[in-house]
Amino acid sequence: MRALNGELQMAHDVADHSKLHMGLPLPNGKLALWIFLVTEITFFAALIGTYMLLRNGQPTANTPWPTPHDVHLNEFIGAFNTFVLICSSLTVVLCHWYLHEARKAADAGTRAALVKKAVLCLFTTFALGCVFLVVKAFEYKAKIDHQILPGRVFELRNDNPQRYVYLRTVKSQLEHIIEHKEVNDEALALCKALLKDIDEGKANPWQINERVAGTKYVKTKPCDMLPKKDNDAGDIKGILEVDPRAHLAYSIPYGNLWASSYFAMTGFHAIHVFGGLVVFAIFLLGAMFGKFGPESELAIELIGLYWHFVDIVWIFLFPLLYLV
Repeated sequence: MRALNGELQMAHDVADHSKLHMGLPLPNGKLALWIFLVTEITFFAALIGTYMLLRNGQPTANTPWPTPHDVHLNEFIGAFNTFVLICSSLTVVLCHWYLHEARKAADAGTRAALVKKAVLCLFTTFALGCVFLVVKAFEYKAKIDHQILPGRVFELRNDNPQRYVYLRTVKSQLEHIIEHKEVNDEALALCKALLKDIDEGKANPWQINERVAGTKYVKTKPCDMLPKKDNDAGDIKGILEVDPRAHLAYSIPYGNLWASSYFAMTGFHAIHVFGGLVVFAIFLLGAMFGKFGPESELAIELIGLYWHFVDIVWIFLFPLLYLV
């Protein structure tokens, strides 16, 4: 009888709590996203950690790590892109909030107005993400124009034939600049004088580097300084100081290592931004066909979490690349 009463009590408890189930108190989609974000965190932590080890490992006062100015990074542009991403995180939060309020709305008119505001915020997020990628594309173009690419940066500190490859490369670049007159008159005169000295064999790779970048720049890279016996002419104003538009190669110690790190970190980040934009575009297409509303609240929350992660990664990359 006691056993029977126990079974009846168990059956009664199950009936009272039929909706209870084992597991974490959050949707499966959110759990899956957090697991995915953990893997992404470890991935970017490895990239950023490796960069920090390289940045603070081998470089010395004699052979320093490239500064943002050396590699044509503009701090203002980086700050602008940071502001753009932060604003996009705000708008995706607003989108989620409007959908949450629409789900609670009592009448259809209020619900439709809130959904319309959510769509506007979603479109703003998408537009800001596109702005970020466009700005990043212009930055990449600047690197390509100045040949700041992995394996394409000259480093005179290396005792190898690259020094004379550098000489021939600058000679070819000078000929192109003179032919197309791509610089101002003062810089053009300096280009003609340097090309004349190269043709007559009067300029070695170190002298060419100094006349391209200027003594002020070279003094910050002691490994690229001329030997004392050749360094008696005083300070020289470089062609790039006269006209920064000139596409002339110059020595950047650890430039290839920096370029590899830069394109790896910002490239993978840009891919993640693009992935988020694809999802936003799908939601916007759904909104055009009336398939977006309060039922999309959880989905927007999940993509919002992913977008915040992308934003946080950039907040780490910005000071490491643009300010240090």
